[in-house]
Amino acid sequence: MKQSRNVIVGGIAAVAVIASLGLAGCSTTAGVEATGKTTWDEQGARSLEKNVVFNNSGLKGDIQIVDVKSVQAGDIMRAQATLRSKDRETLPFQYRFDWYDGGGLEINSGAGSWKPLILYGRESKTIQSVAPDPRAKEFKLKIREPD
Repeated sequence: MKQSRNVIVGGIAAVAVIASLGLAGCSTTAGVEATGKTTWDEQGARSLEKNVVFNNSGLKGDIQIVDVKSVQAGDIMRAQATLRSKDRETLPFQYRFDWYDGGGLEINSGAGSWKPLILYGRESKTIQSVAPDPRAKEFKLKIREPD
């Protein structure tokens, strides 16, 4: 009887560890990704290709990416995104911008830290970042639930 009880307790502990690892794994993955890529048309005018990918269905129902923009300030790219809470409740999350060169290679891989942000019910906020390097031609805004 005592041996089977130890197995059950050990099994519960193992399930708890696996569950906590699963939750930790979810928070390190971006739930929402907005990508901006600089392109030029036939007349040489600069434009920004935009793409939004939702990897977390919960965040898809909570956050709307209203606008994504970028400008060149000299030879440095600056990106900006406007986010809106679709929920009536307070929504804490984290975000960061990752930067890529014209060939799609990441610049300063993993150097950007996750920044906290809170959106209150139906609130909109604009966030921005400056490229760490003049080679940056693309960016990816990543949003995740807080740790």
